[in-house]
Amino acid sequence: MLTGVRPDGLLGFERRNNRIATLDGGAAIPDFGYSVADRTFDIRWRASDRRIVEMIRRLAKTYSRLIVSTEEGCFIGAPGPFSYSNGEAQIQILVEKRLDQ
Repeated sequence: MLTGVRPDGLLGFERRNNRIATLDGGAAIPDFGYSVADRTFDIRWRASDRRIVEMIRRLAKTYSRLIVSTEEGCFIGAPGPFSYSNGEAQIQILVEKRLDQ
């Protein structure tokens, strides 16, 4: 449906870890691994076709989950913020799970 999406907003991820300062001046870093559910897709595209922008807005307003297919795989997630400015549209998808594995 969307072409010309910038790939840099699709590849990022984080591990489930954090750093806690210890009394001896060091740090403890508990690591609970990686989950695809920690990812957020930041989808940006040059919005030259107003009909596509309106369709994406309608989908994000109407449905609590959207399916997103990328070169990496197929995912389901909740639509996050949507914005449109200076001919560029952006929507965030809070990934819930991967569907193709």
